[in-house]
Amino acid sequence: MSAPVPSVASVPPLREALERARYSAGALMVDLGGDIDTDSGRAPRQARELPENDRAELARLFLLGQLVDTERLAAALAPATVDDLVDAQWLVRDGDAVRSPLRITPHEGVLLVHDELKVKQTDADVVLGRSSAANTLAALTPREPVGTALDVGTGCGIQALLAAGHADRVVAVDVNQRALDLTALGAALSGIDNVELLLGSWFEPVEGEQFDLIVSNPPFVISPENDFVYRDGSGGRDEVSQLVVTEAARHLAPGGVAEILVNWVEDPFSSWIAPLQRWLDGAGVDALVLHHLSEQPVGYAAKWNMHLHGDPDEHGRVLDRWTAHFESEGILTIATGAITLRRSGQEPVLFTGLSMESAPGGRAGRHTVRLLDAARWLDTVTDEELMATEMALVDDHRLVSERVHYEGEYGEDEVRIMLADNAGVNGELGAAAAAVLIGVEGGSTPADAVPGLAAAIPEMHTADAEHLVVATVRDLVSRGLLVRR
Repeated sequence: MSAPVPSVASVPPLREALERARYSAGALMVDLGGDIDTDSGRAPRQARELPENDRAELARLFLLGQLVDTERLAAALAPATVDDLVDAQWLVRDGDAVRSPLRITPHEGVLLVHDELKVKQTDADVVLGRSSAANTLAALTPREPVGTALDVGTGCGIQALLAAGHADRVVAVDVNQRALDLTALGAALSGIDNVELLLGSWFEPVEGEQFDLIVSNPPFVISPENDFVYRDGSGGRDEVSQLVVTEAARHLAPGGVAEILVNWVEDPFSSWIAPLQRWLDGAGVDALVLHHLSEQPVGYAAKWNMHLHGDPDEHGRVLDRWTAHFESEGILTIATGAITLRRSGQEPVLFTGLSMESAPGGRAGRHTVRLLDAARWLDTVTDEELMATEMALVDDHRLVSERVHYEGEYGEDEVRIMLADNAGVNGELGAAAAAVLIGVEGGSTPADAVPGLAAAIPEMHTADAEHLVVATVRDLVSRGLLVRR
């Protein structure tokens, strides 16, 4: 049975205690040696590595879920009291100690209230905290100021609370009332008052409305089950992802952007991007698909049932059930990725697909917008116009050159460009691309790089160098590495 949810009225003294102790991601990372992620297996060790101060006591209680002696906790909780928080159901007594059935996790300046991450989950309405998927979505989301934002399937509210920092009004929707209640607590602890919580399925609570920003980390998992609200989609295929993508397109205001995490069933005899193109046919939005990986059924099933590792027999039965379902549905490969939509109002609408070579980093939303802008410009610019355009490498980059030694010999130089804010499409550059990239650095035009390239490569004619520069610059612009000055 899931833990009770405290009332929002109980938040103010607890919020004051957390603020006074500087209960933040940065401070806790220092206390814990750089990592505030935890689970029931790591928490005992992490609790013993903490220093002895008020923040550490609060971390043992609310981050690590440990028993804490009430006498040691009294000063850390002030002006809240142990008795008041027990009455409010933030805490549960265990002799002379207390523990918290909920977790409070700081993230990017907000506080998330959620359930414990257990090795084996049994509660269908469980609300989990940060995850790699949630972090990916948060990173890929553009953070420009907007009027209205919508978070569909808000869970613990991580996306909605982050959006509250740059949106005038945020609407958070979930079919799980417990998720909304915990999001309300997180908003109150974070001092956020511009998030509206609506109970309902998908976009039904906001029918007829349009938004400048839409984000969604839906229960996209393709499975034969409906055990967990946060995980399992209905229908057994990729219906959930398709519904969220198509409805998001319909609810985008002019100029609006949507960022959505998706799983989809790949077509056996066509490109991995083909199903998503069908979903958005006629939707009137530009789309950028970032393909993370494609998996075979058994590997996919194992990944989403890792919580059963402690019970090998049950784990095997579940894997058999999932793979049998995939076989009956004719599912051979399942793709994972993110899709960015923008209602640009321009024709024709553009559909772009790129492969992610790494997880996104920094404010990756800047890169996603740049990729959409690049696709739009490249669709209209002629080669002559491109060659005459002043270009520059994006800010906050570094070029890394290395030569790999293998079987007694060094290979060719490999050059990689690394962006501080990247959507996972940094990439390796060939020698010619690296030469062009460096040649246009500083605001020169691609045409300026032609003589140097022609001179550097034996027997290359000027015309050939021009064709190579055009192709290379188009590729570098399409990946958001080169921009117009």
